[in-house]
Formats: sequence, C-alpha cells, structure tokens
Amino acid sequence: MNQVKISQCMIVKDEEENIQRALSWGKCIMSEQIVVDTGSTDRTVEIARQLGAKVYHFSWVDDFSAAKNFAISKARYEWIALLDADEYFSEEDAKKLPLLLANLKNTPYDGLATNWIHLDDNGSIGMIDTQVRIFRNCPGLRYHRKIHEYLAWEDDKGISYRQDTEGLSLFHTGYGEAAKKKKQRGGRNLKLILAELKDHPDDFEMLTYLGNEYVGLEEYALAEETYREVLSRMPKWTHGVYHVAASEVPLRLLSVMVDQPNTKESDLLEIYEKAVTGWPEEGDYDYFVGLYYSRHGNYSKAEPYIRRGLEIMEKYGNYQKSMILSGKITQAYELLSVCCLNNGNLRETVRLTTVMLNQNPYLMGTLILFMIAFRSEMETTGEEKWGALQVASLLEKSFYDFTSLKDRMFVLRAAESAEYQELIQILRGLFSEEELKALDRA
Repeated sequence: MNQVKISQCMIVKDEEENIQRALSWGKCIMSEQIVVDTGSTDRTVEIARQLGAKVYHFSWVDDFSAAKNFAISKARYEWIALLDADEYFSEEDAKKLPLLLANLKNTPYDGLATNWIHLDDNGSIGMIDTQVRIFRNCPGLRYHRKIHEYLAWEDDKGISYRQDTEGLSLFHTGYGEAAKKKKQRGGRNLKLILAELKDHPDDFEMLTYLGNEYVGLEEYALAEETYREVLSRMPKWTHGVYHVAASEVPLRLLSVMVDQPNTKESDLLEIYEKAVTGWPEEGDYDYFVGLYYSRHGNYSKAEPYIRRGLEIMEKYGNYQKSMILSGKITQAYELLSVCCLNNGNLRETVRLTTVMLNQNPYLMGTLILFMIAFRSEMETTGEEKWGALQVASLLEKSFYDFTSLKDRMFVLRAAESAEYQELIQILRGLFSEEELKALDRA
C-alpha cells in the first residue's frame, strides 16, 4: 500500500502560544506543513519556521475563506488537514489518520468527519460537536463565506464525508473565556458577520451567528431577539436537519432564556414545544428546560425533562446533536441526582451516583450526593451508625484505597461537606494523630 501523503495547512495571526502544539501533534505523519500568516506581530512566524513549516504571507482582506483557500492552493499532496492553531488531535489519534485515509482511496467520500471537543480554560469539556477538517485536495473543493466559512464544491454542492466520531477527536481550546475575549476584541467577527448579512440578507444561518456574537458580547436581549427572528424565518425543510443552521437555533435561544432571571415559564415552554416538534432527536432542549426548573427550585418538574434528554441522547446518539449533554454528561447526571434527592427518591439517587462513581470515583459533588442520600435513607430507619459503617465499607471495597492518604482525605472532605457526622467519626479513626493534627490545622 502506498503511503498516504497529507498536507497540513493553517492560517494564523499572533498565535505564538499555540503554534508549537499546532505543528507538533501531526509532525510524524505530515508530508508538509504550511502556515499562512495574515499579519502576526509576535513570534508566530519565527517559531513556525524553526519547526520546519513552509511559511507564506497573505494580506488580510476581511475574509477567512480567501485566506484558507490561499493556504489550500499551496498544498501539494492528496489530502489536506486544515486545522486552526487552537485545534489539535492527540498523537495517538494522529497515528490513525494515514490508515483511515488509505481506506478511503476508492470511495466517493470527500472528507473525514470527527468529534470536535471544545475545552474550557481548565481543560474540561464544554461541549462536543462534529467537524470536517480533513479532506481531499481537489481543485473545485474550497471554502465559502467571509466568516463561519464552510467547505463545498465550487457550485456550492455539499461535500460527502465519512463519519469517524468513534475513533477520532479534534480538541479545540478557542472556546475558553480568554480566547473568546481575544477574538471579540475590536469587534472583528461582528463586522464580518454584518458584512455577510448585508450581501446575503436571507442567510438565516449567518443571522444565527449574529445571535451567537451578541451572546459573546453579553448583549442578551439582542441575542434573544435575533434568535427569535431566525426561528420565524427558517423554512420548513430545516425541520429534522441537525446542524447549526437548524436544530441549534432553538437550542441557542433556550440557552439564553434559561440564563435570564426574568424568563417566564410559559415563554420557555412555547419555544421548547416548537423545538421538539421540529427536531425530536435533540436531547439538549429537554436538558435546558430541566436546568430552568432546577434553578427555580422546582425539582419535580426538572427531573423528567433531564431524564428525557439523557434518554434521547442515548437513543439517537450525539452526531450533530445533544452536543451540550455530550460535553456535560457528568453535570447532567449530577443534576438528575440532585432532583431525585430533592424529590425524595433516595434509592435512585444512590443508584445514579454509584454508577457515576464507578466511572470516576473522584467526582466530589457526586460523592457528596451519594452520602447525603444514604444518610437520609438511614435516618428514616434509625440506623445512622450502622449505615455509616456500611457506607465506609462500600466506599473502601468499591472505589477507594483507604491505605492511601489522598483517598482518605478525599472521602473525609466529602463526608464533612455532606455533614454526615457518623461517617466523619469513622473516617477520622483511619488517620494517625499526626495526620489529624495536620488536617485540623488546614
């Protein structure tokens, strides 16, 4: 089998913090690396050259597609990996690419779709979407639009791609707060979006991006007004279509409404009903309604919505849908556990938290919920002391190594937060006098 050759391309400006990682993750599989600089004033170009990339300069013309298409024009090989400087694959996933692309040799696919995982400033997953960043190097295959550009053939015919969201994940750090503020500085995105809308006033997808930009600028009233306008203008064919131009519009609107303290329940449910009618395979709508009710302390109404959202995601998957639930799956199950706890369903709370702790025992909030539910259950039977012994034994056998100081401290801190006095006394008995003195001083 001939070795697949890949040209890695990117456009950059002032990316000295990201450029080394951007050029390192795939260096062992790339036949060439092309960096198109659009006006950096930092060390981006210097670092790129030191790492062996071919560097070109492109005068910025307020058009992302123009810059990306210039980068593509410099590529010599059959496949292109065009990632932003704040995006990367793990080295393990990078090594899978040549074989995956070799298997596409005699297929009609133009590209490869992968998970697109957005990381916040702490490196935690914010949401999971899908993107095509790897595609064939064909003369007619280019980017379109000045901003929020998309890949298509010259006649605007959409591309065909193989979905590989099980095997490949593309990480994106550009949605952290610091990165978003950097992008919003000077209003560049807003300017380009308004320019696109001036040229194409009926582009409801671009109008959605305008709403997103207002959210980033914390202009929430403008964002809500914009999303409502998009919903009113969307054609019927968008129903059942799961991507940014369709299913994400009511999702964005619900997100804004949930975050506003004065949103009326009836207004939220009106949008929710429209959303689930048009896009019944999207689980995030239910998640946001459940979030709304839980924030208002109405856990009996919140629980069925959160549960239904999770069931929808389980049934239909997360390919171009349920991206918030996918990224916040732990928080969603914790919220469901909180609802069950407040609704008096203690055994279900214990069941849910046990499942979560089996996946990751170091979820402090989950462990606290587990302890509160177990303590409450024992209080109803008057077996608090026996229950605490049972909890300590279960935790040691199933999740933690009590010979480890780290694990003992973690479980003790959870018991203190849960105000589980009987369990606290049992756990303190596992520490030496010196350890207890140090703990009490902290």
